[in-house]
Amino acid sequence: MLTGYKFESIRALRSENVIAWEVLSTANPHVDLEDYFGSMSLAQRKAHFFAQLRHAMFCEAGEKYYLNATSDLLLETDFLDRIKEETPYPERLAIEVTDLHALVQLNDAQSLTLRICIATLHQWGIEAWADDVCEDILPNLLTSQIRFCGIKIDKHTFWSGRTEQAKFLHLTRQCKRVASKVLIEGIETVGDFELARASVADYGQGYLWDKT
Repeated sequence: MLTGYKFESIRALRSENVIAWEVLSTANPHVDLEDYFGSMSLAQRKAHFFAQLRHAMFCEAGEKYYLNATSDLLLETDFLDRIKEETPYPERLAIEVTDLHALVQLNDAQSLTLRICIATLHQWGIEAWADDVCEDILPNLLTSQIRFCGIKIDKHTFWSGRTEQAKFLHLTRQCKRVASKVLIEGIETVGDFELARASVADYGQGYLWDKT
């Protein structure tokens, strides 16, 4: 089903320099990756995450890599121990929490455990990011006690900004209230790039640069 890995560049919006790479999976043409990962058990997702981590840690020295993970994976009792054991270069790793809507469903104990996990990652030099942030989830992030290093704005939210620019630029400013770093996904055209640069966002990612 899965055939390997690919890397999407993450760029500084001011210079367009590559500052990191997101590690993504490839699959056979008939496979819908979103459905595929949605059907995986926690144990399977856990095995896949650590396989990606081992692959990233043995890639080119000095590069930084972003890996996706769900909150239930971070809540696993052995997650921090395995991360510490299998991450020889913590400064080269960032973890994107992909299921932000699930955070509001956590009970108090789970929420506390997740906050401690993310704070511990930060202490080790591993960044934790909120992935696919949109208008609907932002109020929950603003009131949450979870402190992320960065926010990635969902590409569909960004694309809506093509016609509602003032609304989008306000959203990016709100994101800065949650995290010090903001990344915009889905930059596909020169116009997209100009809109992203007009915002307070720091980084960009998209087809404009990764066309293969």
